[in-house]
Amino acid sequence: MTTADVVSAEAAIVTIPAGQPPHRTRLLAGLLRDRTAIFGLVLVAILTLAAIFAPLLASHDPNAVDVARKFLPPSREFPLGTDHLGRDVFARIVYGARLSIGSTLAASVAISFIGVLVGLIAGWFGGITDTLISRVIDILLAFPTFLLALAVTAMLGPGLRNVLVAIILAWWASYARIVRSAVLAEKDKPYIEAARACGSPSMRILLRHLLPNIVAPIVVLTTLDLGAVLLSLSGFSFLGLGVKPPTAEWGSMLSEGRTYLSRAPNMMFYPGVAIFLMVLGFNLLGDGLRDILDPRTRGGRR
Repeated sequence: MTTADVVSAEAAIVTIPAGQPPHRTRLLAGLLRDRTAIFGLVLVAILTLAAIFAPLLASHDPNAVDVARKFLPPSREFPLGTDHLGRDVFARIVYGARLSIGSTLAASVAISFIGVLVGLIAGWFGGITDTLISRVIDILLAFPTFLLALAVTAMLGPGLRNVLVAIILAWWASYARIVRSAVLAEKDKPYIEAARACGSPSMRILLRHLLPNIVAPIVVLTTLDLGAVLLSLSGFSFLGLGVKPPTAEWGSMLSEGRTYLSRAPNMMFYPGVAIFLMVLGFNLLGDGLRDILDPRTRGGRR
């Protein structure tokens, strides 16, 4: 995420009036009225369910090697064909979804948690605390996110765990800046002043009063960024810095397939389609949530 993306995201922040959190029924009703959001939700649900039920959907071991069956075209036994080692491409796609989607969700949750925590501290306490945190955020946002994550990975070494750590360290700053801006906009409002006058401690005010009123833009931003996180994780695996063969993962499958693109395009085509559909689903779902939670656009799309 570039600095321009952060500025545009900050401009799109919409807080909910005190005492009026988004009702689940209204959220669900708005989601059901948005066709593009429904389409995105269906895409995400199908691929997620395929990952969960991979052992039931795949009839072959994703890592079972049988060179006598390499480069087979799609058939009843191998719906998406086989790769250069005779492994079932379909089995590797559905099992790879577990690692790709699971890693994306884990990284996104960690990014949101750190960003929200740091943003709350900076915006609420202000002073030297806010100044120091803001300078660190400015330094991190001065670098392109992917390049910063790549530099961290170079220091930590290759491997999925190190890639996750690198992406989290490179990504949380944009969330912290957005949350800080939302806290600064809310902290002087009457309902916060009333909570202070009642003697509520800072932790209670932050968790019970302030956080519920800034959670909507955080949810939207996290959902919209899921696709970017998935692309980053797949990119690191494609470069050979993430998951190592023979582990099935969409990015590593793309890397393996590029050598045999002319002979077996299915090795790259199907993992690429899986990544495309998952990113599309995340983006459509996040866009729908933004329209539902933003009163300026609510009801504008159907």
